[in-house]
Amino acid sequence: MAMMEWQDSFSVGVTAMDLQHKQLVAMVNQLFDAMRAGKGDLVVKTLLPNLASYTRSHFNAEEKLMHEAGFPDIAAHQAEHHILSQQVSDLLERIKAGKMVATVSLATFLKNWLTSHILDTDMQYGKFIAGRKLVAVGG
Repeated sequence: MAMMEWQDSFSVGVTAMDLQHKQLVAMVNQLFDAMRAGKGDLVVKTLLPNLASYTRSHFNAEEKLMHEAGFPDIAAHQAEHHILSQQVSDLLERIKAGKMVATVSLATFLKNWLTSHILDTDMQYGKFIAGRKLVAVGG
């Protein structure tokens, strides 16, 4: 059983972003599966850097999309991205320093953050972009 299942309610209505969100969900599930198999500590050393890299790439794509669409709340959205990026960076530093990272806590944190961010913050730009398309088509 996956820790996090993709649901239609997660769709922001932008195909490229939905596909990237699905990839992030898959990465959280990889960590959870490894943790359940007793390999969480081993996998976190490779998965977390990959997750950090993919997340940066996703954030850049999302911010570019918002900028191009003229999304008015981009600064607040970028601030949330910056906070998560910093938290993941801090975790990477702990791992590099040989400190333990609780994989259960990490997987739960990532799942909760991703769910909340998509359903609250990302939905805002999704609705904005959908509204802009309706205006462009109807206008």
